[in-house]
Amino acid sequence: MTLVERLRSPVAEECVAAIAELREQKRVGTEELAALADCLGHARKAVQRPAAEAFAVLGERGVAVPPQALLPVLVETLGVDDGDLRWAAATVLVGFQNHGEVIGVLRGLLQAGNAAQRKMALYCLRDLDVRAPDLDEALVRLLDDEDRDVQLAAISSLARLATDRAGAAARLMRALDARDPRLRRAAAAGLGTLGERSESVRAALDRATASPDASLARAAVGALRQLGADRP
Repeated sequence: MTLVERLRSPVAEECVAAIAELREQKRVGTEELAALADCLGHARKAVQRPAAEAFAVLGERGVAVPPQALLPVLVETLGVDDGDLRWAAATVLVGFQNHGEVIGVLRGLLQAGNAAQRKMALYCLRDLDVRAPDLDEALVRLLDDEDRDVQLAAISSLARLATDRAGAAARLMRALDARDPRLRRAAAAGLGTLGERSESVRAALDRATASPDASLARAAVGALRQLGADRP
């Protein structure tokens, strides 16, 4: 059997062995990459995980992976329950050399994806350092998403990517009063990352340092330190 045939074998053990062999090759053909992509959609996680890891390894080694052949399965993988697979797929997407098509797909997921896809698309766009005023609008909208993990990802991404830093700061300051303590802490940390050094930001963080929520207070102190405004 050829390597491609083994990658597409109905026997999981044969697929896994073929994946291990492929990741050690110096040259990888288009058919082999397509077969490896099929492994991401395999019914067994024992095949899915090494396939995703293999893509990450190949990307780190500079193997050119055509995004057109892989985007559909990678996008689907961003929405699965298995966190390891989601992050492996994200690593592959961020590692593509031609980011134009990937960014367009990720931005589409912010509106059309399921909760896991929205969250992972936010982190991918953050790691790709995508900045645009209309992206600011999407990130701000997702601060009010129905899913908490999406909100957390939106806070992290807005803090890194905002082109309107004053507007982003205003929204993050509002999140300091969120009901969920994780959102409050993330907002405080995000204000430090954002780097907006206005009096209103410093005052809001200073108030947060006196919060009975010890984690929020620590996050606020850390943010003030980032802003060069340590509390005495």
